[in-house]
Amino acid sequence: MSPRADLALYDRDGQLTVAVEVKNKLGTSAEWAAKLRRNLLAHGGFYGGSFFLLVTPDRVYLWKGAGAEPDLNPPTYEIDATPLFAPYFARAGALLGEMSSQAFELVVAAWLSELVRSEERPEDLADARRWLMESGLLSAVKNGRIEYEVAA
Repeated sequence: MSPRADLALYDRDGQLTVAVEVKNKLGTSAEWAAKLRRNLLAHGGFYGGSFFLLVTPDRVYLWKGAGAEPDLNPPTYEIDATPLFAPYFARAGALLGEMSSQAFELVVAAWLSELVRSEERPEDLADARRWLMESGLLSAVKNGRIEYEVAA
């Protein structure tokens, strides 16, 4: 069986930009995330592209330019995902930690789809979302596309 990324984002030219791993687990840490990334890569995980994104219901971990070597690199950014996903949980009528793994993956896909279609200007981003611009993630995926369970 081929290694898979839960989701992948491609830029406007069709190049893989972001590999996304979605874990429906609360109370994670940057150390846990770094170990998970290392283990995925060590076992042939599919993480090409400029960014690797690990998303949980309460934390988002982003690596920028970390490569595909199974090193124990800390994430470049660690973000509190609670305010990020709160509107999606509210629309679904669910509380943090109550969604199934499949439903949470759909929430993440919806959020990423909004990033791809975003018309926000850098100066309009709220402080809590500035990391999207600072990291280069927003401009890298703008007008691109998202794919589910991408095989290597």
